[in-house]
Amino acid sequence: MVIDPEQMIPRPHVCNLKAVVFLNGEFDLPSDYFKVTKDYDIFDFFCADGGANLAVKLGIIPQLVIGDMDSISIQTRRKLEKRSQFIELPADKDISDAEALLDLLNSQGYSEIHIFAATGGRLDQTIFNLQLLQKFAQARIITRNEEISFLEKSSCISDKTGCRASLIPLSGSVTGLTLTGFQYNLKNCVIKSGSTLTLSNVIISDSATVSYQKGALLLITERVAPVSEKLRRGLHIIK
Repeated sequence: MVIDPEQMIPRPHVCNLKAVVFLNGEFDLPSDYFKVTKDYDIFDFFCADGGANLAVKLGIIPQLVIGDMDSISIQTRRKLEKRSQFIELPADKDISDAEALLDLLNSQGYSEIHIFAATGGRLDQTIFNLQLLQKFAQARIITRNEEISFLEKSSCISDKTGCRASLIPLSGSVTGLTLTGFQYNLKNCVIKSGSTLTLSNVIISDSATVSYQKGALLLITERVAPVSEKLRRGLHIIK
C-alpha cells in the first residue's frame, strides 16, 4: 500500500499527556475514525511492534514504534523509518511489547491512554492486555462497541446512561462491592471470580458509582447507548 505523505495525519505535538496506542490485535473501527474524531487531534500516537502496520494502514505516522520487531512488516518499517522513532527490544525479554510501551508512556507522565487493536487474534495476548489495565489505570481499551477499563476502589461513571455494563473480578474475589445508579444496584456484596452476577447490568444514571473494599475490578461498557434505550429515555426523532 503506497501512502501519499500529504494524506498522512500530521504528527501531533509532543507531550500532550494523552496518547493513542496501537497493538497488533483486531481493529474493528472505521478506517477514518481518527480523522473524523477531532478529540484525537491532541493525542500523541505510539505503536507496539505490529501495531505500526495498522497505523500505516490508517494513514497515521506514530511518534514511536517499540518492540522486538517480529510483527512489523518490511514495507511498514521502510515507510516509517525516516518519520518515526524506533526502539528495538530483544526477542528474549520478560515483558510484552505492549507492556514495555505502556511502561514508557507511564514514565513520561501520560495521564490518559487509549489502546486500540488490543483484542482479537491470540486469546492469551488478549487476556494479558486486559490485565495490563490494572497496572496502568489511566489506560482504556477501545473497540467498535465497547470500552474496557480498570476501576479504582471508588469510581464514578459519567456520560454512560443507558449503556450495558459488566464488572469482572481480576482477583479471586471482590469484597464490599456497592453499585448505585445501575438498573440492578448492589450493596456491600462479595463477588468471587467466575460469578456472573455482575454480567450485563445497565447504567441508568449520569453519575453512577462503583465502590469496593478489597480486590480488583474490570469494567466493560458499551461505547454508546443503543438507540432504543435513548428513545425509551424520552429522546425523539424529529422527522
